[in-house]
Amino acid sequence: MQHELILVGGGSGTAEYLLPAAKQALEQVDCVIASERFLRLVNLKNTKPMPSVSELIEKLPEWLERGSIGIVVSGDPLMYSLCRTILNRYPKLPMRVIPGVGSLQLLGAAFGLTMEDAAILSIHGRDCTDGAIARTVSENAVTFFFCSKTKGPKEIASALLKYGLEETELFVGADLTYPEQRLWHGKPSEFEYEDNPSLCTAAVKNKAPRAVLRPALLPDSAFLRNSSPMTKEEVRAVIISKLRLSPDSVVWDIGAGTGSISVECARACPFGSVYAVEYKEAALEILNKNKEYFQTTNLSIVPGRAEQEITNLPIPDCVFIGGSGGAMPQLLETICKLPKKIRLVVSTVTLETQAELYPLLVHLPQFEVVQLAVSRGKQVGSYHVLDGNHPVMLFSCETKE
Repeated sequence: MQHELILVGGGSGTAEYLLPAAKQALEQVDCVIASERFLRLVNLKNTKPMPSVSELIEKLPEWLERGSIGIVVSGDPLMYSLCRTILNRYPKLPMRVIPGVGSLQLLGAAFGLTMEDAAILSIHGRDCTDGAIARTVSENAVTFFFCSKTKGPKEIASALLKYGLEETELFVGADLTYPEQRLWHGKPSEFEYEDNPSLCTAAVKNKAPRAVLRPALLPDSAFLRNSSPMTKEEVRAVIISKLRLSPDSVVWDIGAGTGSISVECARACPFGSVYAVEYKEAALEILNKNKEYFQTTNLSIVPGRAEQEITNLPIPDCVFIGGSGGAMPQLLETICKLPKKIRLVVSTVTLETQAELYPLLVHLPQFEVVQLAVSRGKQVGSYHVLDGNHPVMLFSCETKE
């Protein structure tokens, strides 16, 4: 029999912010697990110090066989905290949640920032790019941030300045509700070289939020060309659709060729980064010219064999493979082992590559195959006929659930 688990939000860690309902519930369980600062607040006999998250998740069912457990976490357990982690691992586990007052609420109250229309980001131990920070701030009147010592107001300020958001206002609260509490605010430039406090949250106010608009796709005639192959514009449009890009996506374009996909992705992801991987000299030459011609400063060209170079690149959100140079199985193995869900699209023309790809991808989530046969009008004498290009088969999927 599994006993009840009670997940409690301990607030800021001071006695007045541990709610009476939380105290009452903790007095009724057989064991309380919490960090030292929260164990001091409850003053109970049967307690355990908080282990690592991985150990806690692994041993939780075993401990619940012995008796009921109360776990105290800082702030609100429903907001970038332990609740989702437990539910993801044990969706049927009997659990009661007692919410707490979170640090973002305390920060908003201190500065009079309301949260009805605010966006919330966590950069505390999470992979959050400068583009993701800037994109969220750009689109929202107020953005709240969970911070850490290694990624906090200093990094937020740097991201805002990098993307031209220097007129926003940054609010920071450190050690909230403690005697040493500190509050300060100012322009991003005032925080760029300041050290991050150990325990803090932040918010950014943008007086002129705007939605990020997607540019229209380019025709083939817009690109500079040489003898290197280029994905035709009709096929390119479907590939961009299948990639499911966001304005802050990190994209790999493997076998970039002329760079038509790389350029389109860079234009569609103004707060993101695109890495165009290519090893052929002629393709690298025209790829560099198209990058300069379209002024896509968020496009980085990576010369070399993809199977060697991608291990040094930032983890992507989306990957397009237009050519593999015979290394398709190795590339897919590397991509699928990356520690996050990635959107993958692969284009193929030859029957051999199609036969190779199907068994490698068919088992992956959201697997889909689309064949595109594009024909263009062509004049023959006084008549017009449709001149067909080689059919292209697109494989798309997610690398993880």
